[in-house]
Amino acid sequence: MDYKKKIALCEKLGADKFQDIVFKTEELKFKVIKKICPNFIKHYDKFCNWQRDIRLKKVTDESERKKIIDHYKKQKLLTRKEFVQEKNRNYHMDPNKPTEFIQYLEWNKNIHKNGLIKNAVLIPALTITSICGIIPAIPLLGMELISLFINFQCVNIQNYNIYRFKDKEEILRKLETSRQNQNIKKYGEAAKVISESMEKADDIPSMDDIINGITTKEQLEQLRNMILANQKVNKTIQENKKNIQGRK
Repeated sequence: MDYKKKIALCEKLGADKFQDIVFKTEELKFKVIKKICPNFIKHYDKFCNWQRDIRLKKVTDESERKKIIDHYKKQKLLTRKEFVQEKNRNYHMDPNKPTEFIQYLEWNKNIHKNGLIKNAVLIPALTITSICGIIPAIPLLGMELISLFINFQCVNIQNYNIYRFKDKEEILRKLETSRQNQNIKKYGEAAKVISESMEKADDIPSMDDIINGITTKEQLEQLRNMILANQKVNKTIQENKKNIQGRK
């Protein structure tokens, strides 16, 4: 399949320009959330726990119970990562796990495809009611037309990123394998401790829980190096954002 032609078509339809708007909106979104609700993560955790507990009440199978618990632990971790890095998972690829990106692209694309279906149903109905002189239908029609444009462009962006991913998929998979091997050598023992702590708890383990699971000096040293490396990455991201803002 000629992905380059498909990428070029998406660009002609405005993928690059609209993605710039999305990134600016994303930047504003995180600023507003951190300003208005600095305890957002705390509230999000409570919301996840509430949803998790409702689902768990309906489940008796142990394997299904574990799936539900693991799902909400993962959502909490991913949301923390987004909040710290100020990047939505469905628009930014993790360089350490590039192949995970495709599932978030498809997930977001499906949301906007469903939005397009809703637009296709409501716009004709609102057009008819507007022609019939029902005044409240006119602003609703305008809102649906704006929604149609946004949904179309978001599907176009995700197609654009999906095609770019698939065009480089083999390279990205090799890169991921290489980085995973490097990370196993550097942080393998620490990762094992974190994984075991995650398995034992129904929620995200605290740092104390993780430290209590450490049994060797190597594990402790690797955990320290892992934390420092993550702090360095997050600091670099914030500095890059400030530099970009300074040039505007």
